[in-house]
Amino acid sequence: MIMSKTALVTGASSGIGRGIAIKFGQEGWEVTLVARRKENLDVVAKEVEEAGGKAHIFATDLTKEGNPESAIEFGIEKMGQIGTLVNNAGMGRFEMVPDIKDESFQEQFQLNVWACMATVRSVVPHFKKKGGGQIVNIGSIVGYLGISKGSIYSSTKWALRGLNESWREELYPDNIKVCYVGPGFVLTEFNGRKEGGTSEEQEWAMVPGDVAHAVYCVATQGPNSDIKEISIQVLDRS
Repeated sequence: MIMSKTALVTGASSGIGRGIAIKFGQEGWEVTLVARRKENLDVVAKEVEEAGGKAHIFATDLTKEGNPESAIEFGIEKMGQIGTLVNNAGMGRFEMVPDIKDESFQEQFQLNVWACMATVRSVVPHFKKKGGGQIVNIGSIVGYLGISKGSIYSSTKWALRGLNESWREELYPDNIKVCYVGPGFVLTEFNGRKEGGTSEEQEWAMVPGDVAHAVYCVATQGPNSDIKEISIQVLDRS
């Protein structure tokens, strides 16, 4: 099966998702951008099209029941098909154990795990019908190790890796490939940081384009390969 140059990217309004969408645009892909902030999606859509691609926007909250399904349906309607699904939407709350709040636990698992499951559940029948597809789940380096104050966030990324492993085994007979991409520190507005980072962080941290490059490699891999995981560390680990 020849993979179509169509992708649906969640969490596409900024940061890593924006970087992935623009990379696809630079390669002439058609992309459906999904996130909550429509005004940001409008800007990213323009950037994708200026880069050489075609963009559609679907503003929604993926933590609400029915919305992941609607996003997938919208992408199929607009593009004719989805070749690659990139589950990038995510968030983090960082608290010491005695301070962990029930709502913090719930909101992180709802977006980082449940929403990914819901989009995959929705796109799989489409992939099976058309003979295959590629799923890319954007995790984190903390999906391999725990960090202080990040027990809930880290556990959502471990959970996503577990889903990734199970989906790989279940779906490969249908030519549906599933890959987990776990980046280290990337300059984004994640966890309230300034988009683009501080001048000090810019000296050593990765940028969204680094992750986008890895995702594009996965999305364009050969027909007989199946990339399982990509772990991306910063070069200077001092």
